[in-house]
Amino acid sequence: MDIIAAGKTDIGLVRKLNEDCFGLREDRQLYVVCDGMGGHNAGEVASATACQIVAGIYGDHFDRVLSEDRLRLPRMFSPATDVLTKAVRIANHWIFAKGAADPSLSGMGTTIVAAAIEQDVITLLHVGDSRIYRYFDGELIPLTTDHSWAAEVEKSEKLTSEQARQLVNRNVITRALGVKESVEIDVAVRKVVENDIYILCSDGLCGLVEDDSIRRTVSQAGGDVEKIASLLVQLANERGGVDNVTIVALKITGSVTASQLPELETVTVDTEPSEYFPLEEELAVLVEEEPPQSNGNGKKSNPLPLIATVIIVLVLVAIFYIIFKG
Repeated sequence: MDIIAAGKTDIGLVRKLNEDCFGLREDRQLYVVCDGMGGHNAGEVASATACQIVAGIYGDHFDRVLSEDRLRLPRMFSPATDVLTKAVRIANHWIFAKGAADPSLSGMGTTIVAAAIEQDVITLLHVGDSRIYRYFDGELIPLTTDHSWAAEVEKSEKLTSEQARQLVNRNVITRALGVKESVEIDVAVRKVVENDIYILCSDGLCGLVEDDSIRRTVSQAGGDVEKIASLLVQLANERGGVDNVTIVALKITGSVTASQLPELETVTVDTEPSEYFPLEEELAVLVEEEPPQSNGNGKKSNPLPLIATVIIVLVLVAIFYIIFKG
């Protein structure tokens, strides 16, 4: 089994700043999308911090966090689900701490959707109104439920999704990272199959485009994840582009070997006790002090400058050799 992934973010047609961020840690099969909020550049800081902390904890400190008794979750999960949940807790508390320490960042926050693959299962985690979809055999299935005022009204008043889309306060979210010291996190685990496609997106897509249009656009891409990301960004801008839009698409390729890891319907992981905060802060500082494995837009650092330098050095060595040999 292999995973092919691609990500794309766009400022849109109205906003002056892109406060979205995505992260790909393909070495650990981890994929993240965040949509920041806050005055000035605070939303950008919140989303970038969430991507960095989650990717750093999950990618570089997996074993330590998994075995750390002082971060224990209220229930047992598989290793990937356990560490990803703890990583998001750490990101939440660190964003809150940054906002409390710096008045210019006060009140900042971010949504998050994250997916991590472990053997034949995918852990899906979210806070806020960014979404995860599964596309398979022509069908698009929402895998997350928005933490928003509109979603709550839609459920309680039995509105259609189109009616909920017309609500005046539809963009008010009821849960986000960094707004409080601790946060509830929704977690699910599902089996994957060959040719599964998963789409993580900010509400710059799903807030403007109905699910059936997303489905048709994904179908047109023919399973090409780069094309899926590009076409969905284009679609959001065609619908007005009033918000930043970010897409991460990943596809399961090759045969999938069955494991004993169980599926899990969506559960809400409760907030952690305050005794966890000192260690969470220690780990967050550790991640921020390390060189990042990917930059803020999820793309790995470009090796071309280093390659060009090596080539130039080799050419110069060859020239000097020819001169002195001659």
